[in-house]
Amino acid sequence: MAEYKNVEKPFLEKLRDLNWRIIDQGSFGIPQDPAKSLRASFKEVTLKQEFIKAVKKINIVDGVAWLTDKQLEDLYKETIATEKANLSLLEANKQVFEKLIGVTKTTVAKNEVTGEENPLVKLIDFKDWDSNEFVAINQFRIVTPGGPREGIIPDIVLFVNGLPFSVVECKDVDVADPISSAVDQIMRYANTREDDFGIKEGEERLFYYNLFSIATHGEEARVGSISGDFEYYLNWKDIFPEVYKNVDVLNYAAEETARYQNNGLHNDPRVRQEILIKGILNKEILLDILQHFTLFMEIKEGTEIKVVCRYQQYRAVGKILDRMRTQTSGKTRSGVVWHTQGSGKSLTMVFFVRKLRSQGDLKDYKVIMMVDRKDLEKQLSATARLTNEFKEANIVGSRKELVPKLSGNASNLNMVMVHKFVQEELKHSKALMKAFVEEGKVPEFKPFDVVNTSDRIVILIDEAHRTQGGDMGDNLFTAFPQATKIAFTGTPLLTDRHKQKTHERFGGTGEFIDTYKIREAVDDRATLDIIYIGKTTNDKIKDKEAFDAEFEDVFKKQSKEEKEYIQKNYGTMQAYLENMDRLRKIAKNLVKHYVDDILPNGFKAMVVGSSIVAAARYQFLIDEALKERVVLEKGKEKPDVDLIKKIEFIKIGTVVTKQDNNEQAYISAVRKNAREIKAVDNFKKDFDYSTDEAGNYVKPETGVAFLCVCDKLLTGFDAPIAQVMYLDKSIREHDLLQAIARVNRTKKDKSHGILVDYYGVSNHLKDALNIWGAEDEEDIKELLEYFRDINKEIPVLEARYNRMLQLFTDKGITEFKKFAEQRMGDNKDAEFQLAEDCIELAASIPFRAQFDTYIKAFFDSLDLLFNSEAARKYYIPAKRFGYLLVRIKNRYKDTSMDLKWAKPKVRKMIDDHLETLGIDSRVAPISLLSKNFAKEVDKLGKNSKSKASEMEHAIRRHIKVNINKDPALYKRFMKRMEEIIERYQGNWDAIVEEFEKVRDDLAKGRQGENEEEGLDEQELPFYDFIIFSAFKDEEITEEEKEALKALTIELVNLLQDAINKPNFWGGRAAEIRKLQGEVEDLISFTNVDNVSKLHAKLSVEIMNLAKRRHQELTK
Repeated sequence: MAEYKNVEKPFLEKLRDLNWRIIDQGSFGIPQDPAKSLRASFKEVTLKQEFIKAVKKINIVDGVAWLTDKQLEDLYKETIATEKANLSLLEANKQVFEKLIGVTKTTVAKNEVTGEENPLVKLIDFKDWDSNEFVAINQFRIVTPGGPREGIIPDIVLFVNGLPFSVVECKDVDVADPISSAVDQIMRYANTREDDFGIKEGEERLFYYNLFSIATHGEEARVGSISGDFEYYLNWKDIFPEVYKNVDVLNYAAEETARYQNNGLHNDPRVRQEILIKGILNKEILLDILQHFTLFMEIKEGTEIKVVCRYQQYRAVGKILDRMRTQTSGKTRSGVVWHTQGSGKSLTMVFFVRKLRSQGDLKDYKVIMMVDRKDLEKQLSATARLTNEFKEANIVGSRKELVPKLSGNASNLNMVMVHKFVQEELKHSKALMKAFVEEGKVPEFKPFDVVNTSDRIVILIDEAHRTQGGDMGDNLFTAFPQATKIAFTGTPLLTDRHKQKTHERFGGTGEFIDTYKIREAVDDRATLDIIYIGKTTNDKIKDKEAFDAEFEDVFKKQSKEEKEYIQKNYGTMQAYLENMDRLRKIAKNLVKHYVDDILPNGFKAMVVGSSIVAAARYQFLIDEALKERVVLEKGKEKPDVDLIKKIEFIKIGTVVTKQDNNEQAYISAVRKNAREIKAVDNFKKDFDYSTDEAGNYVKPETGVAFLCVCDKLLTGFDAPIAQVMYLDKSIREHDLLQAIARVNRTKKDKSHGILVDYYGVSNHLKDALNIWGAEDEEDIKELLEYFRDINKEIPVLEARYNRMLQLFTDKGITEFKKFAEQRMGDNKDAEFQLAEDCIELAASIPFRAQFDTYIKAFFDSLDLLFNSEAARKYYIPAKRFGYLLVRIKNRYKDTSMDLKWAKPKVRKMIDDHLETLGIDSRVAPISLLSKNFAKEVDKLGKNSKSKASEMEHAIRRHIKVNINKDPALYKRFMKRMEEIIERYQGNWDAIVEEFEKVRDDLAKGRQGENEEEGLDEQELPFYDFIIFSAFKDEEITEEEKEALKALTIELVNLLQDAINKPNFWGGRAAEIRKLQGEVEDLISFTNVDNVSKLHAKLSVEIMNLAKRRHQELTK
């Protein structure tokens, strides 16, 4: 009831404000009449009549609906045909999606009004969005014949034209982590939750039509697609277009404050469900997301996912289009989108192109995507295919192709590298460099030609900060003088020392089109923060900083490539950086860090060498260090067999460019090896240690754990499995930010990216952050929170530990620190009582939520520092906290409190500790009637209060699970338990004694005092239920009892005869209606007035009870 009142009903009311049609079935019991939810049967997941009505209405010619009844019936059958096809959930969903947006054409044989042959049919009207039918139905019951449960009842299902576009799972705050619980339930409904035995527990068909699902507890709501698990359910924090932003995004309304004040969650107001509802369920926005901002993409070989845009992507596209419409010249229409690395800029480009093509006033624009590196051209080409219009032939392969391919007016999508805008004379750059250095000759250049003067061109420039300056940038502006130039960057140049700031270079208005900075991305869980570990070697070159400074000053006007050329041929720093002894020390150190801290959690590493030589050498030296580590592990008294297996599974790939035909053999060898093992592709894959019957690895290629690089893959390379970058190269400013962002991508169980610095780039980190325009110390301080030195994590761990202590001490557990640190001496009784006092505090949901939040943060910090000396003193407290968590979970049957989120290092330590105490955190709490329950309770020793609490919550759980099958009996047990608590307040021994009697009686069920003469165990639940429903607390006469016994026997006989048929409840609608009529007749003609007057209500509830007791009735 609280869930309905606090979350579900407010959700429906906000939808009503958006002019959705609401069918509110309340929250009282299981729906019995499918007609109330606009269906003929509870097996249906679509609303047939709504589909037919809507599709007829939106397909009109000159105001006349032209589809015939037969055509509409056939269209409905065609649309739901996927339900009978042998498709996976993702395949079916994609098939429906392509049909809805028109990629797959829907036609009928003839338009009977106009005579047109094979006319197209709209299933959704995207232009006149308000003409579609938007319906929200709560308590949407679906029966699942043959499943382990009778069915599912999603809290709210949202329909567009009769098709279920979204499932909304609402949770009251009655568990520690309600959002996690809601997502888990959605995954159960969709059959996407992991199951060891492949048992289907939901109804996938409901999700064949799903655009996205929503998990909410009111104060926070998140949205995710069918291929996303908990980590990929994200907040929608803004409302765009601005015209729809009629609420204060940053502050709660008074009504919301009152509703959420007792939750103890205290979230950012931007994450509340009202913002999500108005931001994504507005009719226009919802259909816009379906048509333009949803796609299916392959993230690795053989793995496709469904992607729905994030709010900043949706907002940025809208703002670009607004600027293109409202500004009058190519210059003023241009601008910069500043979205941080990892926030999906490439997909934003795709979403933009898709929407552009459906805009009548803008669809004629020629689109040119521009990149500055060959590997990025390959990556962006793959992404551009998601626009459904990109062709390989439209890639500009050379400067000579610029005019032939880009000078026309075709409204197509093209791709070009910015280097095509460099003068022909510069293609022999090394020769020119040699001439400059050795002979002092300055080359002459010709002016760049105009390619296209049209103002109906939009150029999408990736990583714009790198291409904005110099001749190439100037030539781009010369080639397309009237074009709209939309620059995308995660690291714009902003400070006064840059000759021209990025937004000034590209934006005529001088303002960014949209910003989404790193702080926002980390807060949104769209990217991760970066932990910095400084490990510069001791054998530094003498006056290294002076050498660097002098070198930079002498060659400050040269490009990065020119500096590398000069340094390699004329400097000594490179020789130092490539020194074998130095590299060997680093290789041993990084292997130790990787094996101890990264490998156990299943992540991978990038190694950045100062040169191609250094990168290649690192491959051999890392391999050498790994073999030494295996020898070390095998020589231990108790070798860790699992760790040894994982180390031996590791492979290394080196990805570097070819130098020349005279390069050293070992460089050629590592390049060849990388090709053979497909290093880049296999690096992105999760480790797969599975073996065949002979013990051979099935997928040994997934063992690519290290990628050694120099320049390649430092920008635009997305590999969420990469957690750590070992950096041994001088990188500065935006290049540094771009490089370390390779490890900030999100992935399940990945809390941070990690940068291990062997060069000393931290000296330039503040300068790098300054290019973001952090002009004062406060801004820099805030930004540095997301690039944190690991040494600064030690006080964070300490603070999080102290916060855990304070949580309990503030509640009066004054000795909690001694308990956590195992310093209470030999008084085990006092120690156990203190633990019980802690567990008792967790009866409060807000306290439990706080405990859950704090312990996750503490374990996260502990994992990060796990192998450091500073972390060791927290091992015992961590074990104690884990012990309390599992005890609290078991006591209150709160499945959202689990250790499954703990990282493997911490989880293993705690599980090993709990195992010594006879506790298995992976096993569900022991049930009330288990033969081991008494033994479990006895572990509580002489503590009667703890025993009473344990038994109370076990009894409540047992009643909750079983009440549907015998409502009257279990309601009596519930009342009896409440009376015991009331009668024996504080007398815990007496309560335990009485609860033991309740447990014994629950085990007997309908035997003993719950029997009634003349009735068997099948009839008693129906007899009791009728009396309970009709008489409540009224007295019942012996005569009425006998009459109701006779009625019950007749009813049960009728039910048993009728339902003892295959799939009775699933496929025999006519027989069910007939049986219900007969049940109602029997009830209405009984001579007991209290019962007969309830004939309609009781007949429905008796049928419902019969369905729940089907197995017992048909024995």
